[in-house]
Amino acid sequence: MRSNCWIAFLMTLVLAACASTPGAGVSGTGVVQSISESTEASQTGAVVGAIGGAVLGGWLGSNIGGGVGQTVATAAGSVAGGMAGSAVGSQADVRTVWDVRVRFDDGIDRTVRVYTRPTFRPGDKVAVSNGAVTPLR
Repeated sequence: MRSNCWIAFLMTLVLAACASTPGAGVSGTGVVQSISESTEASQTGAVVGAIGGAVLGGWLGSNIGGGVGQTVATAAGSVAGGMAGSAVGSQADVRTVWDVRVRFDDGIDRTVRVYTRPTFRPGDKVAVSNGAVTPLR
């Protein structure tokens, strides 16, 4: 059971590491083209939920049957518990985000995700530095 829990834990960490924030390394000036509001699920909640679910599911599976059947039940319980825990955990801390599409001075449109309500509108000139968007007035 222990090795199956570690596998589920490592898979969860790999998936969490693949997530990235749009525009995190972008810098320059440009004009806001559009702003769209959406929600973002908590990565931390998903990871904690997946780990907890995998451990609980693995423990429950290890109490079923014996031999190879018990090993299969433990692995299946870990995977199912990890998936369920991740889904529940990601919805535990949902926050509002804004994706700001900026046409930079080089002519390329890039999207930057901001976590506070923008104080600018489409058509405004802005400076972008490491994911922060600041109006130029």
